[in-house]
Formats: sequence, structure tokens, C-alpha cells
Amino acid sequence: MRRMPTFGRDRIRRFSHDVASRKRLAARDYEAFLITMMPALEGLLDLPDDQTVADLLFELANWHALAKLRLHTTITINIFRAATKHMYDVIRTFANKICLRYQTKELSSEATARVRRAKATNVHTLTSSTRRPIAFTVHHTYKFHSLGDYPNHIERSGSADNYNTQVVSTITVVSLASNCMGLHGQRCICGHATANVHLDECS
Repeated sequence: MRRMPTFGRDRIRRFSHDVASRKRLAARDYEAFLITMMPALEGLLDLPDDQTVADLLFELANWHALAKLRLHTTITINIFRAATKHMYDVIRTFANKICLRYQTKELSSEATARVRRAKATNVHTLTSSTRRPIAFTVHHTYKFHSLGDYPNHIERSGSADNYNTQVVSTITVVSLASNCMGLHGQRCICGHATANVHLDECS
């Protein structure tokens, strides 16, 4: 992933660290991972499993792109509903078939952090530092099942850019820069913060 080239001014940024070990990720980080993950994972597994993983990543990226559309019509909503069904199907296939063939464990850093938290809670607790197995349980969560409501919600309330926090954060940064330049009459650090912001998102 760190060898992945950048794209645009702020669309895909360079990954400066190991993706698996990064912490405190924002939504834009997960979006960048989703966009660039397909070529990075291609060929890592045997052919049948590799094809299923590629289908999974494609359906996730396709669903995400449809969810972020700024203009929806009846046709795009119907496409969105079909894409949601396809995404559900491929995730369940991945969970019920592919995940059962591989044994996944937590990272060494995650195991170390777990032991440290256990010792901080109870000094006398003996916690094993062995890496624990991790099961794929995303398809059992409420968030997974609520994704099916997205097309209906957009049909009732409009596209997601009307109420997501991305527009609010953009307006905040731009207003801070304007206030700063008004006070000091010169370019300040806030101006650099807006260099990579698309002002059309505020319109």
C-alpha cells in the first residue's frame, strides 16, 4: 500500500505507515484504503478465493460510490438497491466460505496493547501475550444490516452530502481561514489548511 501512487490533490494521499498498524483512522482513510486495496491484494490468495475477495472489494467500492452520489434519480436509486443486494451476497459468501479456510490472528501490537490494558485494570491478572484468533463478524452487526436502509433514506431525505459532516468540516476550515486573514491581513497557517479543500463542496 505504501508503494501506491497518489492521485489528485487530496483524493488519494501517500500511505506513510503500515496500513494494518495505523490507529485513529478517519473516514477518509478508510475511503482511501477501499479505493486502492484491489490492486494491492490481487494475487495474494489462490484463484477461487482471490476472485471472491476481488468481487467483495469491487462491490464495496461500488456501493460506496453510489452512496456518495450528489445527485440521485429513480434509476440510480434502483441501481443502488441492486448494488446493496449484491454487496450483501458477496459479504456473506466471504464470511461463510472464504473466512473458514484461513486462520486469522490479532497483530503483535494488538496483543501487546491487550496485555497492557489488562494489567492496568488488574495488576494481579495473568494475561497471555499469545496472539488470539480473530473471527469475521461484521455480517452479524447492526450497522451491516442497516446499510440496506440507505437507498430508502436517500429517496426520502436526499443525497448524503446534504447532511454528512464532510461539508460542515469544509465550511469550518474555510471560515477559519477567512477570519484569520481578516485579522492579520496576511496569509497564515489556516490558508495552508484550505489549499487542499475543494470549495465547490460548500456550494
